[in-house]
Amino acid sequence: MRRRDTGSITLEIVIAFPVAMLGVLLTINAALWYHARNIALAAAQEGVRTGRAYHANPAQGATTAITFARTSGRGLLLGPSADTHGSTPTTVVIHVRGQAVSLVPGLHLNIDQVARGPVERFTTETGGR
Repeated sequence: MRRRDTGSITLEIVIAFPVAMLGVLLTINAALWYHARNIALAAAQEGVRTGRAYHANPAQGATTAITFARTSGRGLLLGPSADTHGSTPTTVVIHVRGQAVSLVPGLHLNIDQVARGPVERFTTETGGR
């Protein structure tokens, strides 16, 4: 009976090791995706801060968002892009899109984050004073 078990531990390692490594890579990849997602959100928020300033243009916010994403997300957020679709005269909306770096071949993790804020403007008090 001992002869039938010869080599079974090698076979178990050959099967279990790649599965364990895939689990480790997926865990690390999930953390990288989460971090890249936070970078994209921070870039969108930075773009909104720029675009909502008094007399600012929402396009300036998109430029700021792309610059922030490229500098802060270098190597983590791939191909960042930003646009201002959905912005109105009273609201600035910045969409930041990109792709998280992937350690697992064939795994594509897209990122899409949005930030919005009111445009700064002067108003007058209404009422009977």
